[in-house]
Amino acid sequence: MFIALYAISIVVGVVAGFLIVMGTRDFSLKKLIGSAKFNWFYVVLIVTAPILTLVEHLFKHPSETYSEIVYTNWIFSIGGNAIRILQDRLDYQILSDFSIVIYVWVFTFILYFTPMLILALDDRRTFRRYSIAILLNYMVLMPFYLFFPVSVTGFYADSGVTPLLYIDTNWGRVVTSVDPLDNDFPSGHVSLIVTTLLVLVAAGRDYKTYYYFVGLATAAIVFAVLYLGVHWIADVFAGFLLAVGATVLSKNERVAMGFDRLVRRISAKIFKENVEAG
Repeated sequence: MFIALYAISIVVGVVAGFLIVMGTRDFSLKKLIGSAKFNWFYVVLIVTAPILTLVEHLFKHPSETYSEIVYTNWIFSIGGNAIRILQDRLDYQILSDFSIVIYVWVFTFILYFTPMLILALDDRRTFRRYSIAILLNYMVLMPFYLFFPVSVTGFYADSGVTPLLYIDTNWGRVVTSVDPLDNDFPSGHVSLIVTTLLVLVAAGRDYKTYYYFVGLATAAIVFAVLYLGVHWIADVFAGFLLAVGATVLSKNERVAMGFDRLVRRISAKIFKENVEAG
């Protein structure tokens, strides 16, 4: 029941987001659908990519448990105790509840609302750049999650970190139902939200109201992933580097055009095959 209400709240949040950012006068469902049709293959890719990160643990070999312990030890050695100190200094229930909402709800809202907003504005150049930057993130994240598993801070015995997110009955269940809890390095939450912010800022004034919100959310998400017992400091730092690298590459015209040509070629081939099959 809680998960169903959570999904409904995301949908309501997206609708409210359009009303706030664009208003009823400027928003056009027809324009959004038309833009989505033009960019349909990018849409499919950025929708399916997050799903792959949630199911990649099915492809891991049981022997990787030992590797996870080794890699987590390495990451813990880089300022691992700092998170325990952070929790000890800021031991407030209201802060924990607020951080959980930011981590689970606000991040998901931004992940879904951002591409829909760009499509609704029919800003094809920005949508291409955003899509490429996000896909570049996943192209790096997936190999790390498969071959460099690192457990969350709250489940690492030597960290002394309280798993604030996971002991919450409702919100914790939302996360543990889909998260293998060893996709920690780099932080996907940080890399994806920072990438979104950088692309929107570069896109200009059409997104000014919204990217102020994303900027505040970015700071809150970085704090939340540390405070809640999810990510290590090294994860966050690596997430920042990945975001900057992906954004810079997506801005490079040669990289962007090469990526776009490949996507369009695959899209055209699939479309042609579908037409012939029909």
